[in-house]
Amino acid sequence: MLVGQNRINYEITGLPPVTLPGDLGTEVARDKVAASPLNGRKHEVWGPKDTTETERVALLWLLAHYCSVNRRNMTYRVILPIPGSPAGGQVILHYDENLNGKATLVGRGLPLGGQDPRRSFEDLAALITKNYDLAGIGGTWTMAELTKLHHALALVPGPDRPALRGVQVQRVSRLDADRWGAHTQGRFSHAVGAVSGDWGTLTLTDAAFADDDRGFYGGSEGSVACPPSIQVILHEVGHAVESQVRRAESRAIADQALQIFSGLSYPQNSSLPSDAPCEKGIQLRYQDLKEADAAELLVRETFNLAAAKDPEAEQKIAACRRLGPKMEAFAQAVQEMAAGRDSGLAKALGGELQAEHRELKSWYDYARDMIGRDGTGGMFDPGEYRKIKIALAGKVDHRPWLTYTDELGRWADLQILMSLWRKKYVRIGGPVTNREQNLVDLIKGKGVGIDLTPYTKKFFEGDKSATEMYAEAYALWRVHPEALGSHSKELLAHFADGDYRKGD
Repeated sequence: MLVGQNRINYEITGLPPVTLPGDLGTEVARDKVAASPLNGRKHEVWGPKDTTETERVALLWLLAHYCSVNRRNMTYRVILPIPGSPAGGQVILHYDENLNGKATLVGRGLPLGGQDPRRSFEDLAALITKNYDLAGIGGTWTMAELTKLHHALALVPGPDRPALRGVQVQRVSRLDADRWGAHTQGRFSHAVGAVSGDWGTLTLTDAAFADDDRGFYGGSEGSVACPPSIQVILHEVGHAVESQVRRAESRAIADQALQIFSGLSYPQNSSLPSDAPCEKGIQLRYQDLKEADAAELLVRETFNLAAAKDPEAEQKIAACRRLGPKMEAFAQAVQEMAAGRDSGLAKALGGELQAEHRELKSWYDYARDMIGRDGTGGMFDPGEYRKIKIALAGKVDHRPWLTYTDELGRWADLQILMSLWRKKYVRIGGPVTNREQNLVDLIKGKGVGIDLTPYTKKFFEGDKSATEMYAEAYALWRVHPEALGSHSKELLAHFADGDYRKGD
């Protein structure tokens, strides 16, 4: 199963573009205020210490221009025209319930989300890959886009960074929308199953960076202004964090299966081109017991030939001695029987070996029946597989059956792990992580609104899944915690207190 977990379109501005008047000055700005709903209400402009008077006049004009009765209790973080700055400026416009207004200049030009890292493109790409143990960074990037990726990942808390291990970050021109109209900006996808070596791919499109000249997150109370693309990136990282433990556990099962099959292991931060070796590794390799059957036949033939004083018995006895201590003890007892001594020990040991063979065959039949009823195994309770290991322990875990008991035991071990994985993550409707389930419990228990954005509401109601709510809340928590808190203090606390990591 391949799950695509998709970024949603969270609107941070919505203000139509505007051009400053050519004759903008103090009088023009005052006239603009007088002709707007801002007239007669409190209004103020703020900016850094080096804010010029021309910039202050522009801020006042913009505050009046966008003031309207439907903007009460609204805050906008917008890229607006600022004199002397060709790319515009980062402006926060706030209107309270009485339409009193405040305009704040956060910075000039378009935000990158942090300081210029002052590295070459190649050095920065290598640094990002190393710092977060990524599989790689692919596709075509601009230096500004790579810098935004750098600053976005720097916002990921330390305990969450293992979720990025082995992830491939890919830059493409576009992605097709899903049935909700989503994932046109980005997507985190990975193979979901009890055995998978896929760490996942975080894909970003042109559309992920398309709004970076329109608005920003943060920028208040000393926080860094982040372009919208950083929120997009962190949304996809949120999906990686939500699925971190589930992916790591299936990866561990895949690694064990791979080592059994080929003696190899996955490189720590990458995926194999195909999971076929893992699929082979989880199979029960022996569907017939030719060597075990041959050993049981040898026991019968050796005893019968020795009892009949047939000279061919010596060759059979020698063959038995090469098949392990118990067969060697049987061979010695048969040889003594052939020499005229008591046959009781030879008969007893021969009977034990035949009984062990029957038991080995019965458990192979039991395992093959499970596979036949399920197709691949794993849909049974872990106890069904443990029953096999318990039955074989101390009975047939020696030569000449050892090759087969080892195989049956290691198959049961993997099936137990896969069964536990499914028991932990697969619910009605498909795989669900416990981190997501904890958020569902919070939503239901605390009455947290699922309409963090229109898309989170639609997705939750449609698929009964909180994965988009998790990713969107995670991203907002990192770039704009006030927005998350204004929606729900409980939801903000869920992330700020680290509860979003609990459950797995």
